[in-house]
Amino acid sequence: MARICGICPVSHLIASAKACEAIMSVRIPHTAAQLRRTLNLAQMVQSHALSFFYLASPDLLLGMESDPKMRHIFGVAAAKPELGRAGVGLRRFGQRIIELLGSKRIHTGWVVPGGVTEPLDSPRRDEILAMIPEAYANLSLALGAYKQIAATFKPEIEVFANFPSNYLSLINEDESIEFTDGALRLIGAKGETIEDGMTATRFTEAIGEAVENYSYTKFVYYKPLGYPEGSYRVGPLARLNIVKTMGTPQADKELAEFKQLAAGPVESSFHYHHARLVEMLYGIEKIEEILNDTRILDKHVRATAA
Repeated sequence: MARICGICPVSHLIASAKACEAIMSVRIPHTAAQLRRTLNLAQMVQSHALSFFYLASPDLLLGMESDPKMRHIFGVAAAKPELGRAGVGLRRFGQRIIELLGSKRIHTGWVVPGGVTEPLDSPRRDEILAMIPEAYANLSLALGAYKQIAATFKPEIEVFANFPSNYLSLINEDESIEFTDGALRLIGAKGETIEDGMTATRFTEAIGEAVENYSYTKFVYYKPLGYPEGSYRVGPLARLNIVKTMGTPQADKELAEFKQLAAGPVESSFHYHHARLVEMLYGIEKIEEILNDTRILDKHVRATAA
């Protein structure tokens, strides 16, 4: 299942393992769940770094009218060396964690039904923790740079995919952000909750797919509202519009600032960039929190079904 995608193999791997566990009614050990969460957060950090630094920042920093031959991460590194290094460093941070946990940066088979194949040891845990300070520094640099850049793109922010919509994301019972477990919440364009606590068992009755004659893409929607009224956005912007807290101190401060961008849900898709950076900060904080818990070195990391 991991080989479905080269960018988000961890997501497919965890989802398939969770499906098997649901079929067999298996509850995995606490340490295995936290190790999976760490792996998933590492993937999120490296994927967001790829999106923001490698794909978006060349346009934002060098200008959308600049020479396309120079509009890439190397062009960013030449124009803004510290920011270029920060982007490369954050992607390396996430990929190295995946490699340390699962032995491979891409298409690891470490996650299996029942938990993970092997526990984490002290040397690998300590290596990850040693990378945390640099990750914080790189993320702080990126957030500061983005906020300055965004101030110069106000006209674009006003018109770039700026429209009211529904939003769907995972959320925990304490209304904090979630990437690995939890249930789904759907909110409307004014921030009102349309459905809460949606689990995978309701997927086929709640989610539909429409087809348009101008695209091979399927248009997903919430069935009770029909199509297109039930269409919704997902990803970083949706998550930050839905959650009430990130659950970590630095990311919570950034979330509060993010929510000041609008009286209700933040609608401009330009703000996906900002949301990604806030989520990356959360990922670094949460990984540090998980790895500082002594239980993360527990050897019991796999349950079996009779």
